Amino acid sequence: VNIPTLITASKEPPSAWTVLQPRSQLTQVIVAYGTTFYSGCQGEQLVLIDTPFAESDGQYARMVVSSDHSFIALYHSSRLIQITSVDLSKQISRISVPGDQSIYRFGWVGLNAVFLQRTPTHIQLFNVRDEAAHYDLHMEFVQIGVENDGIKLYTNTGMEFLCPVSPEEQAVLGVASTSDGALLYEAAQWLDSNKSHKSYEYAMQISDISLAISQCISAAFSTWSPKMQKTLLKASHFGRAFSTGFDTNSFVRVLRELRVLNEIHRERIGIPITEAQFKELGESCLINRLIDIEAYGLAAEICSWLGREPQEGIDRVLLEWVRRSINKVASLRNAHELNMEALDEKIARKLLCYPHVSLAENKYFANFKDAAKRAIDAKLPKLARLLIKREKDDSKQVHVLLQLGDVQEALSKAAAAQRPQLMHQVIRHLMKEQKRAEYELAIRKIPLAQCLYQDLVRRDNERASGRMMLALLEQASDFERQIMFHLDSVENGMNPNERLDSLRRAKEAARNMGDKGVEELLIDVAAFAPCQLERHQEHMTIRETVIEYAGDPQKVAQLKHQAKLSEKQLVEESLFIVYLWTIEGLAKMGKMEQLFDMAQKRSPVGYVPFIKACIKYNRREEGKKYFAKVSGYQDLVAAYLALGNFVGAAKMAFDRRDRDTLQHIFMKSHSNKEAYSKVGQLVKSL
Repeated sequence: VNIPTLITASKEPPSAWTVLQPRSQLTQVIVAYGTTFYSGCQGEQLVLIDTPFAESDGQYARMVVSSDHSFIALYHSSRLIQITSVDLSKQISRISVPGDQSIYRFGWVGLNAVFLQRTPTHIQLFNVRDEAAHYDLHMEFVQIGVENDGIKLYTNTGMEFLCPVSPEEQAVLGVASTSDGALLYEAAQWLDSNKSHKSYEYAMQISDISLAISQCISAAFSTWSPKMQKTLLKASHFGRAFSTGFDTNSFVRVLRELRVLNEIHRERIGIPITEAQFKELGESCLINRLIDIEAYGLAAEICSWLGREPQEGIDRVLLEWVRRSINKVASLRNAHELNMEALDEKIARKLLCYPHVSLAENKYFANFKDAAKRAIDAKLPKLARLLIKREKDDSKQVHVLLQLGDVQEALSKAAAAQRPQLMHQVIRHLMKEQKRAEYELAIRKIPLAQCLYQDLVRRDNERASGRMMLALLEQASDFERQIMFHLDSVENGMNPNERLDSLRRAKEAARNMGDKGVEELLIDVAAFAPCQLERHQEHMTIRETVIEYAGDPQKVAQLKHQAKLSEKQLVEESLFIVYLWTIEGLAKMGKMEQLFDMAQKRSPVGYVPFIKACIKYNRREEGKKYFAKVSGYQDLVAAYLALGNFVGAAKMAFDRRDRDTLQHIFMKSHSNKEAYSKVGQLVKSL
């Protein structure tokens, strides 16, 4: 704030000043030189304020802003108190101060009163709304603490809190009060007496029962006596019997907050705050203060009473307790010689008092992993190992074990959990943190880890990684995975000669494995591959080649011979697969006459494949010609489905009372809304 030249030239300090810091606004400074007032915001120059209420003589010696920034209290040297609006535009009240003593301190008591400290043991209190109402207090105290709703007088052994009587207290407990709250309070008082009928008489005089209940609850918040609180809450509870629209949740919340306030008022805690101060402070800050004074038990109970989320309440308290317990032990000179089993048992007992700790899966909840991490941070690895053994989540156990450097135990734990993703995380961690020789030696001892490690290497398409993968498989004598590796090379390779070489090496691996069936199959494939190279069709599979030459029976027979495909060998697995490939090839090439001639002979695979092949290659009308040849329940249903006649297939299944087949048809018909609806009706009626 820039001070005008006229003021700086006088070189005298202001007689009074104060600072306004309203929320979301610039800080404002108000200063008084004698009876002249100036005001200015941060970065601006002070400007003169017009104050018609100001005294002409003397000077203003004190200036205090109310807690809600709505009023300013001024003390004039002529023993005069003036209450004005915050902008000093008008005077609200004017109070003459009795006595000749000077003042030590001047301030607000809530929003309805001000105080003057005249001597170290004498305080005067004034009502800002009633100029004649004032009160003198004489007591020994050492310090005054100004709060937003009163003042605290600290003595050598205790504290006294002074505050104006709230409007609710005045309404309910005031002498001869006729408010609804007072009537309800009186009715509740008569309820337990010999004249309980008067309780009903008082209750019938209440005009607004909701207001009466609210007044009793507010009065309970204002009083410090637990006994009076119970009496007022009992009255409000009695009033609920006459009300239908009162929110019971708010009543429960009041009970919980009063329980919190009464508990922290006890001498063993010593936090004498009011309900208004509690609202201003907030639940989180109160819990933080309890944690700071190591009142962990009460902090946890308050979290439970107030219904706070675990991660913002009990978990935070527990973690702080764990951290300080561990740090206390770690700070001792002989920390590593102490009995860590006892500390582990102590922490476990405390955490297991809260069921959500041991059962939680949410990462924000307190758990043994968090306790173990605190032990690691405190350089107590033995304690960390004891704590992490209690953790039920395998992934959390493995994570901490890796932090401790217990690689083999982490691998064993991940393998026992039968969770490949967890094992992948362990392997990735080892590949990042250790040398290759070290982690490969550790991985080799765990079969699952070795397989997954090989998969990780296998996914890398680089030639160098491929060679490393093959070396690992050969080192482990894993012939089955060697076959898979070579077959992948055959499928993905671009050079025909390299693909043939990979095929031969796969055959050798099958021979070493001792699997005759796989070896014979690979021998047949290896014999067929050179012929494909001669035809420049090395990119085509056996199936694709047969389909390509389906119109030439002699060529198909030649391919069967080259590939050593035997109908007898494959009948159980693929049901005359070459025959099926020929049907598909003829339909693809549009050789319908040749396909029809083929169907005239007795088909070993039925006639549904003819229909499916025609439908697949958009020859629907041709496909319908074969429908008359279809026989048998299962084949007819399959033919209807191939033609897209879901309703016809469903009717057959319905007639047979075949619930499973009908459900299968219903699921397939979802693409046709009309059919889906009709089939759904049949499903419901079955």
